[in-house]
Amino acid sequence: MDVYIISYKIEGKWNSMLKKSKKRFKELGYNVFLVEGYNLKQNPGIKPNQVCYLNLLDKVIPLIKNKIKKGFLLAEDDAYLQDILTPKYLLYRLKKNNYLNNIIRIGYQKNLKQKPPYYPNGNYLVGTQLLWFPKNQMKKLEFELNKSKAQHLNGFLSKNLNLDIKILDEKIQKKKKYVLELEHISTTTGKTRKGLKLNVKNISKKTKKLNVKKLKK
Repeated sequence: MDVYIISYKIEGKWNSMLKKSKKRFKELGYNVFLVEGYNLKQNPGIKPNQVCYLNLLDKVIPLIKNKIKKGFLLAEDDAYLQDILTPKYLLYRLKKNNYLNNIIRIGYQKNLKQKPPYYPNGNYLVGTQLLWFPKNQMKKLEFELNKSKAQHLNGFLSKNLNLDIKILDEKIQKKKKYVLELEHISTTTGKTRKGLKLNVKNISKKTKKLNVKKLKK
């Protein structure tokens, strides 16, 4: 199963956090491809809250829209998968959610309840650590991105009513997220985003396996 990880380079070298995320995807059996996104210091006209949106529109879609067969996974370079999220298991869960026709939000931090009409779906899903985009939604996705103003990708996906978007296993993920966020300095706020520290000795406890039998419904 192919996954494209979006990151950026600093003086010709990839962001150091990418190494950890890339290694984890490979450990679990994914085919990893890297996409070089915008470096904000080199692109001062791009606001921090716009970078994920513009990376998807300008960097990812032109690169892969003519290559994909059924769809593709897009990950941020701070994504760290739980043990359960192997390609086999993820594909099983995606198929249960009509993955050939729906954009599916797999990795995220939290789901905030919001009032319509600004958030017509009644929620704001924080985080785009891992996303599934089906091939048959690509033209519509590109059209909607071009039509809208660059903004938080979180907000765009939470508010848009013209795209078919689902949250993967929302009830399950209330108890245990499929994708953890590595602790890092946020490009949006400049502050430390609390998350998984890989140098902590008890990391195995934080990434312990979920009960697959209970999840397969």
